Amino acid sequence: MINFMPVPTVDLGFYKISTHGLLIAAGFLTAEILARREAKRRGLSADIVDNAAIVAVLAGLVGARLVYILALGREMSIMQMLEVWNGGLSSHGGYIFGIIAGLLYFKFKKVDLFKYADAVIPYMLVGWAIGRVGCFLNWDSYGKITNVAWAVVVNGEARHPTQLYESFGYLIAFFLCHRFRRSSFFVMRGPGSEAAVSLALFAFVRFVVDFWRDDPTLYLMMSRFITVAIVILCISYIFWPLKTKKVVV
Repeated sequence: MINFMPVPTVDLGFYKISTHGLLIAAGFLTAEILARREAKRRGLSADIVDNAAIVAVLAGLVGARLVYILALGREMSIMQMLEVWNGGLSSHGGYIFGIIAGLLYFKFKKVDLFKYADAVIPYMLVGWAIGRVGCFLNWDSYGKITNVAWAVVVNGEARHPTQLYESFGYLIAFFLCHRFRRSSFFVMRGPGSEAAVSLALFAFVRFVVDFWRDDPTLYLMMSRFITVAIVILCISYIFWPLKTKKVVV
């Protein structure tokens, strides 16, 4: 077992930075930079990707707070609901609202929605992998008590490091998507297939890791429902008749 001392903040003397927030921001910026580069490589507008990223992160923050309140914070006062800096964000609300807002922005700009989604969404896996390291350093979203050899001991309790399970899972998923993105499968399934496979793998990783997470039962039920729904929707899209995969702008 591994003894670990959480690092919730980085003390700069004049200011303290949350390691959780710092790594989430680093993950988002990394994903955005990589997606921007990929968009340029595909002949797409990097400026549109930049603007979509801004829209996505703002919508993601709202969605993360809203879903948390609906799932776990319904007894909070109005003022407590507005105090985002005191914690209480749902990753599901963050990525669902963020993705929807980003796709709506592409639609608003009247560009090929699926081409941009294929260029951008796979890199969400990289960003989330980095962000989950922040959860680990802050010792947030941890797993159930266990006696496995790789358990992490904090405050005398040995638990599954589910944050790192997710991080490794997302990196493996990204490697698979990146490795096979030029394969005949993606070509045959048409535009949007790369994004759909990425989202399906993202949800699948979260669904599996949830079995080791030590979260309230209600939240776990919601999480599993969302991840299963995403996997089903993405697989349905991937194998939908190609003639229906057209973008109307």
